[in-house]
Amino acid sequence: MAWLIVIGVVCAWLFGKLLKTIVFWAKEGFGVGVLFYDGGMPSLHTISVVSLSTGLFLEQGFSALFVLSVVFGLIVINDAFKVRRITQEQSVIINRLTRAKKGFKRLDEHVGHSLGEVLVGIIIGVVIPLVVRVLSVGL
Repeated sequence: MAWLIVIGVVCAWLFGKLLKTIVFWAKEGFGVGVLFYDGGMPSLHTISVVSLSTGLFLEQGFSALFVLSVVFGLIVINDAFKVRRITQEQSVIINRLTRAKKGFKRLDEHVGHSLGEVLVGIIIGVVIPLVVRVLSVGL
């Protein structure tokens, strides 16, 4: 039932996107720009890779494919937490320095994730595929 893996990943991602939009609107006010942000609460990068690994584990158990997905997931989570966070911090500083200068395009300041955003992504990435699996029993 590989389709359950896909449904679990899609449902987890959609739930995370909805939560991210609600959190952004609560903090910053209404805006459609949040639909295109990569950073913020929760980490959709983390949700995607963790829900994939969770789905694979539920489908195949401790397999080579599961281990591969975990390694891939750790690389993505590291990127979301460290590399993209540093990029976000640098974007804020560069935007401040170039605010009054003409010809400088503003950099996106919504690209990275904090530890809390990643941890919430891990929780959602585990729980949603489990819920999908439980709800699919008997289908």
